[in-house]
Amino acid sequence: MGRLARAPREERLTAPLWHDGPLDALDPREERPVVWSVRLDSEAASSALAQTRHTGRDLADFAAAPDAAHRLLRRRLMRGLVARRTGMAQEAILLGRSVAGAPSVLAPKGWHVSVAGRAPLCLIAVSSRPIGADVEPLDDAPPLWDMLTPEEASHIAALPREEHPHEWLRHWCAKEAHAKRLGYARNAEPTAIEIRDTTGGWVAESREGVSRLFMRTMGGRIEAVAVAPD
Repeated sequence: MGRLARAPREERLTAPLWHDGPLDALDPREERPVVWSVRLDSEAASSALAQTRHTGRDLADFAAAPDAAHRLLRRRLMRGLVARRTGMAQEAILLGRSVAGAPSVLAPKGWHVSVAGRAPLCLIAVSSRPIGADVEPLDDAPPLWDMLTPEEASHIAALPREEHPHEWLRHWCAKEAHAKRLGYARNAEPTAIEIRDTTGGWVAESREGVSRLFMRTMGGRIEAVAVAPD
């Protein structure tokens, strides 16, 4: 029997908590959006994976995926984070995918997830509001310049490259996170998403909506999280 789930509270602080260690070290009383950055080949991942398993739905969701093995591992880690965040037993967590293919929490109600990864990198976000997350390795070649808006291209071209060597990739990561938050990542047109550095912080804006952005660069990767504005 699973424990009674904690009802999600409307998060007052949109700034997420980045968590880099094992799930057991995450305070279960945390009420901010939680973003777990974990490598699939780490002890933290191994410990979490030892406490969960695939479900029939998990296997069905990724049966035709070319990287099914890694997707299933990320699904299990996602289940572990949702369980820690909600206070429910892992076997009571039901995960699925939206029509657009985005991950979703079917039970308990009222929670939202986002996941990104290129093995062995993995980034998982859980929140009481829609949230989007993306991670990009720094050794990746940046996308083509024609995926930037003219304003973004001018901004990046004017920056000293030695001080901002990965600015293009950071914009790309932010665009992905924004599109994931709004549920249309698979059909997103990069040039229709504008990334701006404002006095209130980084924002992403498109016809579908506006996101506040939180980004960090560490361990050979860029991570971006998109949340609803206050």
